[in-house]
Amino acid sequence: MWFTGKQPANTVDPMRKPDLFVHAQPKLKLAVYTWGKAPTAEAPRETVVLLHGFPDRAMFWDKVATQLSRHFYVVAYDMRGCGASSHITGRKHYRYAPLIDDLFDVIDAVSPKQKVHLVGHDWGGLYGWDALYDPRANSKLASFVTMAPSLNQVGLWMRKRMLRPTPHNIGQLLHQSLISNGLMTFFAMPILPTMLWKSGLATRMFGFFMRRFEGLTYVPNEGVEGDAIRYLGIYQSNLLQQALMPKRPVKTAIPVHALIASKDPFLPTRVFEGCRDWASQYSESTVDAAHWAPLSQPAILATTIKRIATLHPACGA
Repeated sequence: MWFTGKQPANTVDPMRKPDLFVHAQPKLKLAVYTWGKAPTAEAPRETVVLLHGFPDRAMFWDKVATQLSRHFYVVAYDMRGCGASSHITGRKHYRYAPLIDDLFDVIDAVSPKQKVHLVGHDWGGLYGWDALYDPRANSKLASFVTMAPSLNQVGLWMRKRMLRPTPHNIGQLLHQSLISNGLMTFFAMPILPTMLWKSGLATRMFGFFMRRFEGLTYVPNEGVEGDAIRYLGIYQSNLLQQALMPKRPVKTAIPVHALIASKDPFLPTRVFEGCRDWASQYSESTVDAAHWAPLSQPAILATTIKRIATLHPACGA
């Protein structure tokens, strides 16, 4: 559970149950939450699917989803290993391929006949980029709003600076590697990250980061340590593999909008500079926030998502 400032505990209902479960492989159930009216043949409506990051759950999006629900059918789900979804363990289950399969299983369940607008935060944005290049994407996705670059883009950004080792470039590279992405690299290590979460230190660390960078009060979900330990597999299976061996840019035809948090200590503005090389229809904007903009600036996020969805409607597509 996440709160802003001194908001009351009932801001987000911690007891809310999933609206449905979607079956995924291998024998998993994904807990899905919805906001707003579902589209019908008589009353068509755009659908927005929200992807959360680490160590979050679907209800991380509640403030944004509530505002969007006036105009859209909004869907978010607990990613595998998290919340009310199946608690599967093992690094192989957190590679991008099964996570992307989960995404399309959810889309098939909630919007089988119409494209959806995809929105990703943190790891949801990172692997959301890779979903754009899946063979199913062109018939399933109408647009993509992301608050993260892809790992391929970060890897190319790093390689560019290594190939031109000016003092400025080396300074940026060291800061990004050791400071901004230092925690991500640590989470990709074996054993130590698990010990950090089991000890409770990681939970307190996230609370400190949220107060320091966003002025937010963090009250962790029950079981967040278990979520985090299982979900460490996404770091261990994808981070260094893509960042150290990035692919060359290939443009997607799906419209992409990068919503950049201008004060994000982990994903600073500079690492988004190569995003436009990956999309034939690319735009970007900034929000005055740190990493947790969906909590601190939900109105701005909802307005931006609405604007992009309106520019690229799925109804009739």
